[in-house]
Amino acid sequence: MTDHRTLGELEQAHDDAMRTARERVQQAEEYVTTYRTQMNRMQEDFYNLATQQGVVHDPGFREEFQRVSDGFEENVREAARVIAGFEEELDELSAQHTREREDFLQNRRDDVDNGRR
Repeated sequence: MTDHRTLGELEQAHDDAMRTARERVQQAEEYVTTYRTQMNRMQEDFYNLATQQGVVHDPGFREEFQRVSDGFEENVREAARVIAGFEEELDELSAQHTREREDFLQNRRDDVDNGRR
């Protein structure tokens, strides 16, 4: 647990940590969206070029195009797994903050009770 003197300080630290964690998730999602857009555009450009060059039905082109497409899809799936991990960490952080807040309040109650004795 952190050493905050007031509940407000503790909650501010929690808010800052949660904001940072949410920003990390959002940035990762934006990166994947940008990657997906760029890769789709590139695939379309290559397909159109292959059509213009008359090789779109060539088995070698089709095989390589599929290999690249599969790699792209695997990268997106892996990124989704990473983002899911970030979201799990965010949930864990929230639970940790709840425990820290409860501990902080309990310690304050204990301090007040000990001061009465």
